[in-house]
Amino acid sequence: MGNQGETIFQESCLSFIETLFPDESFHFLEESKATDAFGHHGVQLFFSSEHRTLKFSILQQSHQRYDRVFVSEKTVQNTFFRRLLEATYEENQLYIDHVVKTD
Repeated sequence: MGNQGETIFQESCLSFIETLFPDESFHFLEESKATDAFGHHGVQLFFSSEHRTLKFSILQQSHQRYDRVFVSEKTVQNTFFRRLLEATYEENQLYIDHVVKTD
């Protein structure tokens, strides 16, 4: 994902967040590079509000038709990131695949 692709992805994430948490105002914190257990490179974007920090981890799929996105949340009550949902990123749009059951 190049700079333009990362900017579009960041905008898609913010739009997605507004749908999930319409009463909170989020801002972009930072981007980091990550490697998964199989050695594939990915990108992590962090967004924060007054109540929570969200981490979007994007992994390219070998077929390259879409990317997998894992969304995790950290709150004051939960100081470690906990997976919220998995999504698909296709054609500059995020789609929820499934929500992970939370406590």
